[in-house]
Amino acid sequence: MLDASKWLDTASKVVPVSVITGIGGYFARIFQAEGRKKHMREQLYREISNNYQRIVVRIALGVSVSGLGAGTLLRFNEKLDLSFSVWNFYNDEKRREMLFDLEEAEAISRIYTKYSNIGNEGLPGYAHVRGKEAAAEVDDLLLDKTLDRKLYQKVSSPNAWKFIDDLLNGRRESYRASLNPL
Repeated sequence: MLDASKWLDTASKVVPVSVITGIGGYFARIFQAEGRKKHMREQLYREISNNYQRIVVRIALGVSVSGLGAGTLLRFNEKLDLSFSVWNFYNDEKRREMLFDLEEAEAISRIYTKYSNIGNEGLPGYAHVRGKEAAAEVDDLLLDKTLDRKLYQKVSSPNAWKFIDDLLNGRRESYRASLNPL
């Protein structure tokens, strides 16, 4: 059996070293790009999950007896603290092409559009309803497997995943069911 140095020496006699180096560099760039894409997906999914959890907790608090008494739904956006830092980073002109190489890029873009609409007071309706629409979007994309469930589980907190797992296993309805169909 040939060791690596003898194999490389034999190969360099048949194929020029520049070709071998070029091929190695090509594959290194491909593996590096795939690694960056995987890291980007994890970061985006983590941010989506964290934002989803904040919205869902705020909705639950708002519709509770104490939340209704305190008028929490009318102040839905106060201290909601949604994060867009990862989205803004990858949606920047320099990185947008890499973002839209993802299979689920359109779905992720729709989610962030819904998230940004929550705080837009210029839109008709209440902020908590726009929050339910954003939560329903994530629910729907997980149910139809547009979003990768395993990756979502990996990056979510255990409590957040339990809530999503209840949805996926039919123990709770999607937020889509509580939205007005008109």
